[in-house]
Amino acid sequence: MLHSQSFRRFFRLMMRSAVDADHRRERLRFMELNLGVPTKIAVLGMLGYLLFLSDWFRGLSVIGDVALPTVKTFFIAYLIINTLAIAFCLFITRWPLALAQTVTLMVAAVDTLFVSAMVVVTGGIESVMYWIFIGLIVRNAISNPIPVVQISMNLLAIASYLGAVRVHRILVALDPRAPEFLDLEQLMSEEILSRQADELLFVRASFLLLMSVCCYGVQVLFDRDRLAELESREFVLRQEQLRSAGRLAAEIAHQLKNPLAIINNAAWSLQRQAEKSGNTTITQPLQIIRDEVDRSDHILTELMGYARLSEGRVEKLDMSTELDEAIRQAFPPEADFKVKVQVEVTRGLPALLMQRVHLREVLVNLLVNARDAALANHKNEKGGHVWIEAKLDAADRSVMFTVRDDGAGIPADQLERVFEPYFSTKVKGTGLGLAIVKHNAELYGGSVRAESELGKGAIFIVGFSSRALLTE
Repeated sequence: MLHSQSFRRFFRLMMRSAVDADHRRERLRFMELNLGVPTKIAVLGMLGYLLFLSDWFRGLSVIGDVALPTVKTFFIAYLIINTLAIAFCLFITRWPLALAQTVTLMVAAVDTLFVSAMVVVTGGIESVMYWIFIGLIVRNAISNPIPVVQISMNLLAIASYLGAVRVHRILVALDPRAPEFLDLEQLMSEEILSRQADELLFVRASFLLLMSVCCYGVQVLFDRDRLAELESREFVLRQEQLRSAGRLAAEIAHQLKNPLAIINNAAWSLQRQAEKSGNTTITQPLQIIRDEVDRSDHILTELMGYARLSEGRVEKLDMSTELDEAIRQAFPPEADFKVKVQVEVTRGLPALLMQRVHLREVLVNLLVNARDAALANHKNEKGGHVWIEAKLDAADRSVMFTVRDDGAGIPADQLERVFEPYFSTKVKGTGLGLAIVKHNAELYGGSVRAESELGKGAIFIVGFSSRALLTE
């Protein structure tokens, strides 16, 4: 079981990049547009000149003379493909990321095959085209951060080089101009040269493999360092946002509490004087004033509580773990609520930089509301249903948390007011639960909305921003 879980985790790591979509797009733009397009234009121009306007390939090797017309035809096809690829790269930031990566992989494979063909033509193990494979490996490391894709492309490059050298040897052996009979000295010389060529091939292939490993390792280190730096900056920003909100809340609450205390004392004094003089006409209005002052004071006390919470510690929270704990609080096994809960959580959700108490309040309040709505609508039956979902919004990498119940629903005229403090659709509700949900979500740049139709339950959708920094 442990080995199976480790294998699945390893497979997920190999199939998923630690680099976010925006940075992957930026890397594609840098490698394929800024570096790739000028390099390709220069290389294609140089090869076109050598093939069609000079005699450099003639006499370079036995294969160079025999296969030159074929190479020219192959080059023309390669030129057409790369012209289209360059046109595509000029607008690479406008294409969908998946399409851009797929086209990049296809072009990289074509480049690898073309360079391998040039190795066959220009001397096999002696070809200077070998050094271009190092560039291809570096390119794969930058353009393809997904481990399995990058490693596969690099192995394809190494295998293509080895195959090209092998094909060159076979064609040389089949060359009709090669001498049919060799004396003993020539045979020994050929054997020594062959052994030296094998050793050189082994060294070159090993160097390409080592280069692939180093490029992958350096890429991982740079990516992890970049993500650690970004995460550190987000921690600081989130903490500062909370502290700023806390200081503002504390200042507002402190400045308002004093006037409220004066109003309350003045109203109390007037009420006492009215009671002594027997003037009962203003006693009730004064009591209303005092009640509203107490209510306002209670709100300010809660606001000061948020100010104290804002001075707490921001943590890196896993949505799946926090949701499990919130479900245990809202649906404790010992309570035996007659509600069927269905949970669907997407794997690999980004971590949320929040205070645990803020996230827990959002989750628990929404779950308790959904539970109570389902129970109230099915109290004479076996029980209701609550559907819980957490998924990633790929557009802005927000974590979307959705709670749906099959309760009675919320009237359309009350739907916009459910997040107001002290407004409740429950008989014994305090009207603070959804207000807390809205406050906590917006405190971290998130959002919350409600959807409902009478008789068909209600849906609450909260979006938690996984990033405080939307741009680097």
